[in-house]
Amino acid sequence: MKNWLTISEFGERTGLSIKALRLYEEREILIPHTRSESRYRVYTTEQVSAAERIMHYKHLGFSLEQIKTLLRETNEQSLQGLLEARLTESRKSFSQMRLQIESLESILASLKQDKELSEIERNQVMENILENSENNLKRRGVIDDRAFLQMREEISLYTNEKKQIIAGVREIMEYAKRENILLGPGRGNSAGSLVLFGEGYSKINPMNYGLLPELFSNSKFLWLDVEYSRHKEVGRMCDELSQKTGFEIIAFRSPLLDIFKNLEKQIGRIEFNVFSDYDPMILQAAKNGTRGLYWLEWNPNFHAHQNSSEEWKEKSRWKNNELEKFFKENSFSGPMDFMVQDSLMSLAMRDEFFTYPQRAASACPSFLPELKDTKGLLIFREDWIKILARTTGMSILEANRILRAIASDEKAPEFSVLDNVENPEIRKALLGNSKSVYSKAHSVNTWIQYKQTAVLKGLWPKEYLATLDSWEEEHGLVWFEFGYKSASDEFYLKA
Repeated sequence: MKNWLTISEFGERTGLSIKALRLYEEREILIPHTRSESRYRVYTTEQVSAAERIMHYKHLGFSLEQIKTLLRETNEQSLQGLLEARLTESRKSFSQMRLQIESLESILASLKQDKELSEIERNQVMENILENSENNLKRRGVIDDRAFLQMREEISLYTNEKKQIIAGVREIMEYAKRENILLGPGRGNSAGSLVLFGEGYSKINPMNYGLLPELFSNSKFLWLDVEYSRHKEVGRMCDELSQKTGFEIIAFRSPLLDIFKNLEKQIGRIEFNVFSDYDPMILQAAKNGTRGLYWLEWNPNFHAHQNSSEEWKEKSRWKNNELEKFFKENSFSGPMDFMVQDSLMSLAMRDEFFTYPQRAASACPSFLPELKDTKGLLIFREDWIKILARTTGMSILEANRILRAIASDEKAPEFSVLDNVENPEIRKALLGNSKSVYSKAHSVNTWIQYKQTAVLKGLWPKEYLATLDSWEEEHGLVWFEFGYKSASDEFYLKA
C-alpha cells in the first residue's frame, strides 16, 4: 500500500491548504518527510495525525509558536499547565476587550456630537492604531518586542497626511485584491515601514535586513509596483491619493508581475516566501547562467534605454559577457552578497564589484560594526545614517537630514556636524562616502525579485523562460522594464 503523499494529496487528506503546509514547514512545525528528485515535497501517511493535532490546537486559539511547543509535549502535566495559561490569557483578553468596547463607544459618541476629544480619548485612538498595526505584524508572524517598539516609534512620527496615506494604500490593496491585480514589492523608504509590512504592502520584514522604519515617517514619496497590463486602475488611485496628501505616490509598471500571473495559469499559485533566502538553488542560480534572472541579463532593449544610440549599447554590452563569466565562477553566500554587489554595480564601482567575493570579513574595522555585513564597505545609505547617529548621539531622522544636505550641496553648513565625530577614521569614511551611498531598501527589493526569478528558473525553467519570451515578443520590451516618461508619454509609468 502506498505510504507517501504529495503536498496536494496530503492537503486533500488533512484539509490544510498548500500555503498553510509551506508555512508550517518554514516554521518547522510540520516538515515534509523528504523531497523528490524534482524537489517536490513528500509526506507520509503517519504525518496525517500530526496535521490533525495542529488543526485542533489552532482551533483552540494557540499561536504557531505555541503549537510548535505543544507538538513536542508528551507529558500530560506540562500540557495541562500550557492549557491553563491559555485559559488565563483568554479571560484577560476578554476583560480587555470589554473595556475597549466601552471606550470606543464613548469616543464615537463624542465624535457624533462634534465634541473635542479628551486626552484619555485621544490616547485611546492612538492605542487603537497601534494595536491594529501590532496585530497585523503578529498575523505576518512577527512576535519580536524590538519590532513592536520600532513600529511605535514609526507611528509616533506620523503626520495626519501620513495616516491618510496608510489608509489610502489599504484601499488600493483591497481594490487590487478584489480585481485580481498583482502588486508589490513596494520600493523606496516605504519598503522599510513596519506598518506597511503589517498591512501587506511589502513582502519582507524590514527588520530582517537592517532597514530603518522611521525613515518612512519623514519621506515624501511612496512607490508601488503593479502589473504592467493593469497599471491604469491602480495608477489613478495613486494619483488621487497624491492630490489628497501632497505626497508623491507612484504605481510603477512591473512586467514581472504579468509574467507571474501568466505562469500561474500553467503551474498554479507560487508561494515564494516558503523558500529560505539561503536555499542553494537560489544562491547558485546565477552560476547556471543569468538568462531570465532579474538584474543580471543584458538585452538590446535594456530598461529605459531601448531608444539609446547603438554606440551606447555597444559600450554597455560588456555587462552580459563579463557577468556571465563572473557568476559561473562565483555564487552568493547569502542575500547580503547579492545586495552589496547590486549596489556596487549601480554605483559603477566595477573593481570593487569583481573583487568582492575575495574580500575578507576581517576588512571591517572594529570601530565600524555597522559594516560587518558588507565586509567593511560603506555603500549603504542606512549604514551611513546609523554610524552618524551612533557617533554623535543624534536621532536617525536628523542624521538622514544631514546626509541629504551634504550630499546635494558641497558648501552645506551641515558639514560642520561631522566635526563632532571624534574618531578621525570614521569622520573620513563619512565624508568620503556622503555622495556615493546607495539605498539598501532598494537593494532589498531587488533581492526579492532576484530570489523569485531564481525559484522559477530552478523549478520551472521551461515554462518560465517560455512565458518570459512570450511577454517580450508581445510588448517589444525586456521583462524588467518599469516604464519611463518619453516625450510622447508612451512608456509613462502611471495612468
